[in-house]
Amino acid sequence: MNRRAAASGLALVLLGLAIFAWKAVVYDLPVLPTDPEGLWRVELAVSVRGSGDRGSVRAPLPSTGPGQEVYDERSAADRLLFTIRTENGDRTAIWRGAFNGVHDIAYGFRVRLEPIVTPLESAAGVPVPREITERHGRASREFPSDAGEIQGVLSALALPPASDVAGRVRSVYAMVAHEVATSRGGPDDALIALANRSGSERGKTALLVSLLRGAGVPARPVLGLDLGGGSARETLWAEAFVGGVWVPLSPNGAFFAERPAHLVALRAGSMAGVEVTGAEAVASRWDALREHLRSEELAAMMVPPNRALRATSLYRLPVETQTALRLLMTIPLGALVVAVFRNLIGVPTFGTFMPVLIAFALRNVPVYVGLLMVVSTIGIGVFGRLVLERLRLLLVPRLSILLCVVVLGVAAFALLGRTLETRALFSGVLFPIVILTMLIERFSIAAAEEGLATALKRAGWSLLVTVAVYPVLRDPTAEYLMFSFPELVLCVMGVLVWIGGYTGYRLLDLRRFRSFANADVAPS
Repeated sequence: MNRRAAASGLALVLLGLAIFAWKAVVYDLPVLPTDPEGLWRVELAVSVRGSGDRGSVRAPLPSTGPGQEVYDERSAADRLLFTIRTENGDRTAIWRGAFNGVHDIAYGFRVRLEPIVTPLESAAGVPVPREITERHGRASREFPSDAGEIQGVLSALALPPASDVAGRVRSVYAMVAHEVATSRGGPDDALIALANRSGSERGKTALLVSLLRGAGVPARPVLGLDLGGGSARETLWAEAFVGGVWVPLSPNGAFFAERPAHLVALRAGSMAGVEVTGAEAVASRWDALREHLRSEELAAMMVPPNRALRATSLYRLPVETQTALRLLMTIPLGALVVAVFRNLIGVPTFGTFMPVLIAFALRNVPVYVGLLMVVSTIGIGVFGRLVLERLRLLLVPRLSILLCVVVLGVAAFALLGRTLETRALFSGVLFPIVILTMLIERFSIAAAEEGLATALKRAGWSLLVTVAVYPVLRDPTAEYLMFSFPELVLCVMGVLVWIGGYTGYRLLDLRRFRSFANADVAPS
């Protein structure tokens, strides 16, 4: 390799990597495809029926806080007045009006969830704010922390001293999670659940909060949604105030001191869900669906604030143009693979970039199905060309007739796929027909000029290179990188300059001339 080619290739590679590093490090653009985990679309649907009386529907609403970011909220009131009331940090949706017939109301939002991990440490010497103690540290009808049964259990647990708040929380949690069974139809009352050693999720949550308050630890229930199964269902857990933070606790033993990323907190301090007054009948349902970033949201994330980089960002283009360019920007990688096979390994192929074009055509179908379709179509076309040779036709009419034969072959595959109920065969109609026609023509010419064995060998090498290029063109990470950081094309160009400047032996040349290297040299 001459010095000029080496220096030019190095300059291109360094320039591409410098721009790439500038975007990734300085402007913190994500290097890998960004479709954040824990992004959901959640909707509440309520149907309420009445006979003209005035009333209201109240539902807890989530707020942006630790572990969750709520945005894109929407609502449908259906002839009712909709308002949102905020009190003590909790939000409540209220639909008011005369319930005349059936009203279908709805509320929806998008939420991005992350797990919350709260190290449970001893909180000795950390004062508890007075408002926390007054709201979440006293006994109530729902949380009878001063009841004799509660105090008896706490005495039997032999709790650590009051200074070891974390130890007290662990002892109470272990008792409720492991000694009180969870039953779907169990009691919702804390004392009944304690007496039966079995309770519903609501009953065990009330019991856990009552025991924690009785042990001198402020605690509160949390009403939320569990999105873990791909759907939404109301769920409850408890939170203990330890060391100045709220520590999440599952009464069923599902989690301790951490909140999983599939839970949405709706309301803290109350276990009440959707409530209705003045209606004759009501039905409510939560639904959830995994979401992805919309194109405009991804574009806003990927367009850097720098004026020069913003001007060259492909995310500024229309969505339809972006879709086409995402495919085209991976072609340089395919060309690089072909250059490696041809110039470094020494593999002969039909045409310089024919394997790239074939792989591009096969990217929407499984590779084995695509190769079978290509081989079969080529076989049909070659047979048709052998028949056409006897007619001694001119080049353009002959290619046009081959084009017709290829079109019929592709149509036959589509019909076969319909019969066999194999959807992958339907994608044959997307094949670049002209490329297959030219491939058939080149195969036929090679067979006539160099022999059938040589033509078959070159066709086999072409399909091998196609298989090597195929995963590159299908890789979503490669597509994302080349589209989001088009300067990487400069790196590809630099590597191609190096390959183009290489003048040594190719790998297959070494194998071909091995006999000369091993031959004994006669003495002079």
